[in-house]
Order: sequence, then C-alpha cells, then structure tokens
Amino acid sequence: MEKILKYALVALMAVSVALVFWAVFTTPEDPTTANATAVGMNLYWGYALLAAAIVAAIFGAAWDLIQKPTGIKGALLSLIAIVAIAVVAYVVANGHDYQIVDLSTMGYFERTETVITDASILFTYVVFAGAIVAAIYSAVSDALK
Repeated sequence: MEKILKYALVALMAVSVALVFWAVFTTPEDPTTANATAVGMNLYWGYALLAAAIVAAIFGAAWDLIQKPTGIKGALLSLIAIVAIAVVAYVVANGHDYQIVDLSTMGYFERTETVITDASILFTYVVFAGAIVAAIYSAVSDALK
C-alpha cells in the first residue's frame, strides 16, 4: 500500500509540474484564450488537490479516532473550538459597517458577501495566530524537556 501511495504522489506531482510549465511557458497568440485556458486548468487542478486533501484529512482523522477512541475527547474539543472561532468571527464581521467596492460593476458587493469575506479573513488570522502560538509552545516545551 505504501508503494502505491508513493507512486500516486509522484504522479500527482508530475501532473502539477506539467500544468505549471504549461501555464508559465504558454505564448498565447490571443491572450484572452490560450493562457487563460492554462491558468484555468491550474486553478481547477488546485481545487481538485484541495478537495482531495480535505477528504484525506477527514478520512485520516476518522480512521485514527476509530483506531484510538481515547482521542475522541480532544477531537470534539478541537471541533468546538473551531466552531466557536467561526461564530465569533462572523459576529464581529457582522458588526462592521463598511462596503467593499466591486470593480467590475463599479458598485458595491452585497452585505452578505462582505460579511462572509470579513469573517473568513478574521478566522484565518485567528487560526494563523493559534498555529504560531502552538509551534512556539511546542518548541519551548521540547527544549525544556
């Protein structure tokens, strides 16, 4: 199984590199079609890889919880923390009263889109800060052992 996974990862990397080279080295006669297709294919490939990574992470976490049921408490606490951060980010974003300019129509985005965007940014900031704090804590606690 491990050998199959190694070959699959090499194949995915080869496809990724080929798509990047295609997008970088495409010399379009018509810039609206040739390079746009290459970039679009790279975006779709990135979305597919992201979806596969999410499915693999969820499957791996579920498999680990099945193998070691003692970790269910930690998993539930993590899930509750993530939901709490998302709710707080949404409440804070909903309290802001500003508009984001839509350059394509020279108007403004709808309120819902603005709140979701702001909440996503706030959520990302909090998660990044948590990751940095966790990394520093881990390094310091390992150094003190």
